[in-house]
Amino acid sequence: MPQISKKTAEFLSNIGDDDQIKVLQGIPASADRITPGDILVFRYHLGAGEGSRSQRVVLIIKTRRGDGVFPGKTSKLVSCFKLDGDSEVVIETILENLYKKRRRSSYYGKIKESLIKLLGIDSFRTYKLDQMKEIYKVSLR
Repeated sequence: MPQISKKTAEFLSNIGDDDQIKVLQGIPASADRITPGDILVFRYHLGAGEGSRSQRVVLIIKTRRGDGVFPGKTSKLVSCFKLDGDSEVVIETILENLYKKRRRSSYYGKIKESLIKLLGIDSFRTYKLDQMKEIYKVSLR
């Protein structure tokens, strides 16, 4: 059983229908296993200090540079939107249009403006793949 933070547990309880089963499946930090439209829960190791290993919940997206994971200068990068701080209605809209219809999980297509309006430009993130630890893929059934 994965160890999840209280904030992540609240987020997971708020997404999807109440009768939907939410499955957390552990995956390796591999570019092959991460695709646009995936919802991931992971810890990001930045070093020492408060919050350096906090858990994050993200929606993986496509960018012009690649499909979710793309090469950076020093390591592979993951493009995504943070989901854990937004309202339940916003998250439901995003899940309906991006998670369930994965072909649309694109930051650079027509949906770019909508994502920025719903989530804010500050929620777009890129993370170094090699610093992502304890990665779990969320599946809604």
